[in-house]
Amino acid sequence: MDDSADNVVQLVQPKSEEEKLLNVAITDRKSAGQKYCKHNQTQISEANRTLICLQCGSMLDPFEVILDRARNGENIVFEIKSLYAKRDELRESVANLEREEKNAKARLRSVKTSILFAENDLKDTEQGVKR
Repeated sequence: MDDSADNVVQLVQPKSEEEKLLNVAITDRKSAGQKYCKHNQTQISEANRTLICLQCGSMLDPFEVILDRARNGENIVFEIKSLYAKRDELRESVANLEREEKNAKARLRSVKTSILFAENDLKDTEQGVKR
């Protein structure tokens, strides 16, 4: 039975001493407000070369802030271009509708004129029958 015990590997649960072997300790974790803050209001310290959010108070990485603002700028430019394209489509649609309205009014005037001529012809024939 001792021979089979040599083939068994025992699993060891990590102990607090073994956890210290990670060489990494996370301190000063962000609060929930800091994690979800969009950092819209910032304060720049020229002397300390730091960037601090005025809403949540966390220190910000300047590169990340610049990158985020650049991405937002790209999104805004894309949205402006799409709005211009939509505006042009709507202008074209309005021009087509105005053209159709003008044609419909012209057809209506033509039909009214034809009705007046037909009524006059009818009156003339009625008066010719009475005489």
